[in-house]
Amino acid sequence: PISTYVIQIGLKTLGFDPGEADGIDGKRTQAALDKSTAARFGSPAKAIAGGVDGYPPRPAASAAGKTKVFGRPGVKDGFTPPMAYFQPPYPMTFSWGGEVSKMGCHKLVDLPIQNALTELLETYGLGWIQSHGLDQYAGCYNPRKSRGGNSISDHSWAIAFDLAPDRKGNGNKEQWRATSEGRNGIAMPNEAVAIFRKHGFQVGFAVAPGVRRDRMHLAYVDRP
Repeated sequence: PISTYVIQIGLKTLGFDPGEADGIDGKRTQAALDKSTAARFGSPAKAIAGGVDGYPPRPAASAAGKTKVFGRPGVKDGFTPPMAYFQPPYPMTFSWGGEVSKMGCHKLVDLPIQNALTELLETYGLGWIQSHGLDQYAGCYNPRKSRGGNSISDHSWAIAFDLAPDRKGNGNKEQWRATSEGRNGIAMPNEAVAIFRKHGFQVGFAVAPGVRRDRMHLAYVDRP
């Protein structure tokens, strides 16, 4: 993860005073980081991406790109990104069992997530959502490395969430081709993909032309 010291040096360079560059995440460092974020994007209610009020810019998929827009990633038993919590617009259950009473995410992607889920419900209805497993929620914030790799997961910034993890074709290593997209119970349906992309979320990861994996992964990033 990007160290607090490096962040402090960057803030000083940009003209925001975090105090002494000592590698300690204190109140002055957090205040300087908040001022830097506000200067770049305004308040979350005023940030604009793609002409939509309240949406932050979609960052590059690199750690530096995500940190530029959302601040530093969370650390287990340490720093947590600024979070927002809301009741999902339709009934959800956790993939490990239990009702979802609220969802949590980075405060800058709160509105895009709520809008995407609401549009899904208003357009296709609860029955359709349930038939595709899109009421099964597998979490958002989880400070860790990407599964099977050394890069920092999108989940560490709380800008990605997982839906329908048990649906065939949605697994982390399962590869899915565009020709089978959303057909015969395979992977997330095209209709849902279109809505999530409309609101800034990329679905899964490209592994070859027309082939993706980890179809359950919805991340607010500018990823192919």
